Amino acid sequence: MIIGTVFYSTGITLKHQDLSSKKLMKNNSSTITPKQTKQKELMDLRRRILTLPPEKALEIIADCPMPVSLIQSFAEEDLNLLIHTIGPEDAVPILALASNEQWEYLLDMEVWARDRMDLASITEWLLRLLKADPDRITHWIMGEKLSELEHYLNRNIDVFVREYEQDPSEIGPDFHTEDQIHYFRLKEYPEPTENQKQYIEKRDSLVFDLLKRLAVLDHQKYISLLISASSILPAETEEELYRLRNVRLSEKGFLPCEEAVGVYQELTPEDLFARKRKSKDPVGGRPLESFPFLLDVQQLPEDASLFLRTLASFHDPGLLQQFQTEFAGLCNQVISADQLKIKEKSQLNNVVKKVGNYISIGLEKMISVSESQDPYAAANLIQNHLLIDIFRVGYGCTLALKWKADQWVKTSWFSKNGLALSFWGETGLGVIGGLMLKKPLFYNNFASGSLYREFVSLNDIVQSKKVLKDLMAFDDLLDLIDPELPSSPNAGRLTHENVLLTLWASYHLGTAQTPKQLKPISMGSFRSFFKELWDLSAPEPRVSDTMKELFLGWLSDRSGMKTITITGRMATALEHLFNKIENELGDVSPENLGHRYINLFLLKK
Repeated sequence: MIIGTVFYSTGITLKHQDLSSKKLMKNNSSTITPKQTKQKELMDLRRRILTLPPEKALEIIADCPMPVSLIQSFAEEDLNLLIHTIGPEDAVPILALASNEQWEYLLDMEVWARDRMDLASITEWLLRLLKADPDRITHWIMGEKLSELEHYLNRNIDVFVREYEQDPSEIGPDFHTEDQIHYFRLKEYPEPTENQKQYIEKRDSLVFDLLKRLAVLDHQKYISLLISASSILPAETEEELYRLRNVRLSEKGFLPCEEAVGVYQELTPEDLFARKRKSKDPVGGRPLESFPFLLDVQQLPEDASLFLRTLASFHDPGLLQQFQTEFAGLCNQVISADQLKIKEKSQLNNVVKKVGNYISIGLEKMISVSESQDPYAAANLIQNHLLIDIFRVGYGCTLALKWKADQWVKTSWFSKNGLALSFWGETGLGVIGGLMLKKPLFYNNFASGSLYREFVSLNDIVQSKKVLKDLMAFDDLLDLIDPELPSSPNAGRLTHENVLLTLWASYHLGTAQTPKQLKPISMGSFRSFFKELWDLSAPEPRVSDTMKELFLGWLSDRSGMKTITITGRMATALEHLFNKIENELGDVSPENLGHRYINLFLLKK
């Protein structure tokens, strides 16, 4: 994938430049050749087309005096994205101008669902190519794509060869032939669904049209094709086609999913520091002018990540080209690992953001571990270490937190008592739920329009880690207190907050029969407790220091932990708990209390 003009949200744009031409222009403009001028014009035009809306892009392509050169100069990845941006059906004129290599890449990306061929997708794309250029697709598929065609026909037709003395009327009305000897019949679906009916209609049109053209092109090859299609082993053929497809895509950085997932393998900063530094020429001596794009970081947003700010500090085109090549390969590997089909610029933007943010987290982590005070530490790190390794360090930070959450949930007190994640309240549920996903996400609580998002900085990990630490401390307290949980319907409202506060209020009021008994408090008793809760001398509603000390003392007595230990582990969490009481109940008078509006205490109806 060439990361084209889709970096809008990250602050990166990619400027099309011919580096060798740029140098020549600087030294002696008279040495620029017509070929170099044409290449520069095509680069600028491609960049412009990729940024335009579909209708305008089609208009510019149609008005171009050299449309074939323009379309075939697109990188396969960029042309694929352009076709999906315009719409596959509307992009048929562009498909007609594309090269065979661009067709091949398009099919490699579109017609496979993991390791299986998607017959519906093959049918749709072959119909589009047949509409775009019927003669060329007929020659191409009978030559370079014969194995794929044999496999497709094997899955869709039955072949029958008439014996010399056999009457054609004995064969049946469903069979079709071009020479009265070799017959084929389209396979039927028993009780097809609506989607299958649509597929059957398209498939029938494609097979009839294509086989008729092949028979006219070369009848002997047509006969050989029918016989071969009926005799191949489909499983082995599909496996070999999948292998060849992976070889072609791996040259562009799209590894098979089972290999690409290695990008998510944890790597610690210590292990990375122990590795050898990367080569200064990761592209193997490839000339810079053979790359179509050059990173140009301009007008960084205020919230630009560390990775973007570091890139902005480089002014060497050679280094920027190295970083672009590494970054593009890393994005491709993430796309393969996540099994994504990029059909919109927004999808590619999300991948670019994700990769850039985890590189930033990796840089932050490595700088914090090394305790470096060098203002150029991040720049030195991306020069000395591969971006994929820095990405793995960043992603490893989230994995370490995920594994910690997974292990705790398995052995926690709340799990042993059959309580759901909702026991930890909205924030706890969100944080733990995000960490327990296969690929962990940060609980955003719709702060930026979504409930979850990717981690974007080390601070996100620190926040989630703090929430997890507080919940683990509460869980340890509850394990030591060991309350007797009710089995009534009211138990569905249980949270770690109302369990602790109700136990304490019951103890303070002397209404509990045993210290462990968790029982809803009557409204009359709660009003008495509620009046004692507040510091009446404070200008704003505030829980009195005396009640806070009594609560801390009760926690110490019931858990057996020293107060200094409790405050050392969870002083901030306990303060947050009392702040929550003040925010939710501070403005409510005792006479207006109602059980249905109070969640921090369990009250009788």
